[in-house]
Amino acid sequence: MNAPVQIKKPEVAERLRRIARRQGRSITDVVDALSLRADQEHEAEVQRKIARAEEIIAHFQSLPVVGPLLTDDDLYDEDGLPK
Repeated sequence: MNAPVQIKKPEVAERLRRIARRQGRSITDVVDALSLRADQEHEAEVQRKIARAEEIIAHFQSLPVVGPLLTDDDLYDEDGLPK
C-alpha cells in the first residue's frame, strides 16, 4: 500500500522537517527510523515482561511443597462434581 500520508498538525510536520534537515535525511527516513525504534522499544518491553514472568514462575517453583498434593479424587465426587 503506497498511499501518501498526510500530517494534519503543522507543528508535527515542522518538527519532522527540522529533524530530517538536522540529520540530513528525508522525512520518510525519519518516520521509518521512528517506527523501527518504536517497534524495538515494544519488543524490549515484551521481553522484559516475559523475563519478569519467568522470574515469578521460578520463584513459585522454588517454594517447598507443604502437605500432600491433591488429586482429582480429593476434589471431585464419583459424578465429577466438586466436593
